[in-house]
Amino acid sequence: MVTREDTYWNSFLPVFFDRMSTIMRKNMTKIVSEHGLTSAHSIYLIALNLQDGQTMVQLSHFLDLDPANTNRVLKTLKDKGFVYDDRKTEASKKYSVFLTDSGRELAKTIMTGLTDLNNSYFEGIPREDVVRMRNTLIKVLQNIDPDLDKYIKSESNDPYYTYLQAIPANIDFVMIPRRLIEDDHGKHKK
Repeated sequence: MVTREDTYWNSFLPVFFDRMSTIMRKNMTKIVSEHGLTSAHSIYLIALNLQDGQTMVQLSHFLDLDPANTNRVLKTLKDKGFVYDDRKTEASKKYSVFLTDSGRELAKTIMTGLTDLNNSYFEGIPREDVVRMRNTLIKVLQNIDPDLDKYIKSESNDPYYTYLQAIPANIDFVMIPRRLIEDDHGKHKK
């Protein structure tokens, strides 16, 4: 039986997720704003840090974003010295994009900043509840997008969504929830 509260919550849910997304994007933009970048640029830096040397098409598939948008973002990142490509000539159509040293450093800064932000969002929530919520959100995404599993397992795509369940072992980044870090006295920081 659907209650009045369920009807309200169900009607509010899209607004709720949109509000969370807006706040999280603004916070991500704060991390990179001194470089003249936004959250839209950040996700590309993160993606290349996870899997460097992608073509524009691969990167678009990886992030599940429009190739025209990818082209615009990469142009900005290249102009600012955060990425480079391996084109043989300026007219080359197929090429891979790589992070520069400064791009890799900025990507690590973004990932560390996002970890700190996410830890602050989940302050006071037991780890088990956070893990349960992550699994629930993944299940919700699978329910919303019935083709998600097929997309994830596609040989032609290597989507970012495959990283939802684990941090890849081949990157130099360890996520440690702030509430689990011990202080000098062996106590967990609050």
